Amino acid sequence: MTSVEQFPYAYALFAAGILAGVVTLVVLGRFRLYSRRVRLPFALLTLSGSIWATAYGFAFLATTPGAELFYAYLAWAGAAVVPTIWLIFALVYAGEDQLLTTQMVGFLAIEPAVAIALALTNHSHGLLGSSLDLWTVTAPDNSGGAGLHLLVPLGPELPFVVHVIYGSGVALTGLTVIGKTYLRSSSIHRRQAGFLVVAGLIPLAALAGEFFFPIRINPVPLSIGVSSVVVLWALFRHQLFDITPIARDAILSEMRDAVVVLDEQDRIVESNGAASELLERPVDECIGEPVLESIRVPAEVRTVLEGRDRAEAVVEDGGTCRYFEIRSEVVGDQTHDRALLLVFYDVTERRHTEEEFRALIENSRDVITVLDEDGERTYTSPSMTEVLGYQTDALVGESVLDLVHPEDRDRVAGRLDEVISGDSPVRSEFRIRHKNGMWRRFETVGVNLLDDPAVDGVVLNSRDVTSRHRYEQRLRVLNRVLRHDLRNDMNVILGHADLLLDERIPAESKDHARTIKRKASSLVELGEQTRHIDTTLTRGSSGIEPVEVVERIEAQLDDIESDYPEAIVHRSLPDEVWVSADDLIESAIKHLIDNALEHNDRVIPEVGVTVERSATSTDFVEIRIADNGPGVPDAELSVLESGTETPLQHISGLGLWLVQWIIDRSNGQLRFAENDPRGTIAIVGLRSADRAVSVSDGGTVATESETD
Repeated sequence: MTSVEQFPYAYALFAAGILAGVVTLVVLGRFRLYSRRVRLPFALLTLSGSIWATAYGFAFLATTPGAELFYAYLAWAGAAVVPTIWLIFALVYAGEDQLLTTQMVGFLAIEPAVAIALALTNHSHGLLGSSLDLWTVTAPDNSGGAGLHLLVPLGPELPFVVHVIYGSGVALTGLTVIGKTYLRSSSIHRRQAGFLVVAGLIPLAALAGEFFFPIRINPVPLSIGVSSVVVLWALFRHQLFDITPIARDAILSEMRDAVVVLDEQDRIVESNGAASELLERPVDECIGEPVLESIRVPAEVRTVLEGRDRAEAVVEDGGTCRYFEIRSEVVGDQTHDRALLLVFYDVTERRHTEEEFRALIENSRDVITVLDEDGERTYTSPSMTEVLGYQTDALVGESVLDLVHPEDRDRVAGRLDEVISGDSPVRSEFRIRHKNGMWRRFETVGVNLLDDPAVDGVVLNSRDVTSRHRYEQRLRVLNRVLRHDLRNDMNVILGHADLLLDERIPAESKDHARTIKRKASSLVELGEQTRHIDTTLTRGSSGIEPVEVVERIEAQLDDIESDYPEAIVHRSLPDEVWVSADDLIESAIKHLIDNALEHNDRVIPEVGVTVERSATSTDFVEIRIADNGPGVPDAELSVLESGTETPLQHISGLGLWLVQWIIDRSNGQLRFAENDPRGTIAIVGLRSADRAVSVSDGGTVATESETD
């Protein structure tokens, strides 16, 4: 029962419980200021300590054994969970809460739950001694009087000793975690962690004192009051929990860009060394201060804090300007405390590159236009004024179709939809109205950059091709008229030449008539060659694709043997070879074979065709066409290599030009070598390709490459 001598101990315990309760209320009450992730575990910690100390005090004042036992059970429950909650809080405070998985928390809860269950059921199994003796002992009075019924947390029973040892180990582990945070922190973070280390050491020191220097009352609940005073001092004077470490090592180490971490009140929590040039004062002095009062570019930072995804700032440094792009990102789970990460990316080099690129755009004759998703202009390069006469500012917000010729608008709108819905560049040619009312023809390439934050639009690169279009149109007309008139006039000349040859005229005159007929026939053939080249090169092509060349060469050689029965044709061909080529490559090979026989001056002309791997590169296939003729003159080979004819240097005919142009379209190579002992070898080099096999839907599928 209660004695007068027990009152001071009870009141001291009540004071400790009240102080711990005050800490709980302060931490919970300052909901908007304190970090959410540390607020709840620490409030549970101090609440458990408050229950422990207060119930312990009521156990001293209880007037009946039943009441004393009830408060003893309550004190036990509070004491049993304190070490586990302390460890959880320490891990959360140190930023190691990723360790607190559901399985880990469940594991940590096992021991306190078992300890509470054993105490509550002790009356049935007695593992912890008798129900009342578990909580009270009769200790001798120092003055020799009757003993006091004192609640003692230690007893001889093994489960109880195991519980005390386990709780001490868990509490010491939590203290170690806080101690590591103290060692790796700096400035205000170090002071905060230091107060927590002291607050955690006080109960552990009291427990150690109870072991080595037993006294009449358990000092651990009383020490909770002392720790509460330390915590209250840190809360109000040193911003404990108001500014907490936020995984400094994970966020800031090794980062070359300037980084500033803000708490929920937009105060600087942490920063790395790269941010020092952006702060008004040294980093240590800025910790805990509002970022807008400490940063050199407050206006730009404010726009990011207000929700803008990015902002650009300019900082003058020693007479030079440095450009930074500011971005923000929330660190941590939104259901816990919020930490805002401000990253200042140094984009000085990129800005200089952009300025150079802008200078190129602004001085280019091409018109660069940026459109939004609705097809309205958001930017037009200054060349628009020079090329079409419009002021660029007046076009912003206008539809790009407004200047397009009415007959071309539907087609241009369809091509624009292709650009917006796809990822590949789209090319189109249409007419645009000049400010003077004339129509100019433009070739435009559109690229979808809507997903690129730096552009956020569709980019159109337009080039005025009016002059080229007119030239091509005139060339087509002149080509058609020339071929038509040339053919008609030459037919007339040929007819008159035949009439002269049929007449009885001197032999010398007949020689002149034969010359006229030969030259007229040559001109007709030249016109036909021109028509063939124009038709061949302007017709639609499926582009570069896998082509099996052996079968096509075999067909060409079969025709050659029929057309030139006197010629000797040699073949050295594998069963199958696939190359990447334009579908006109067969025409080029035919021209080379025909040329080898038509210009051959031997009585028995010979031509040989081989197909084999290139000796210099296994990626290429070489088609060799050898003859025993007079060979191609060096002057013509020089012209073909240079790609340009002059009045003094030119090729006699158009066949070789046609071959060269087709091979160029196939990204191939054409060269000539001397044949031994006489003649020329034309070598066509084409890149090897995978074999294509037709499928049921008319497409092709690639199979194993022959180079494998």
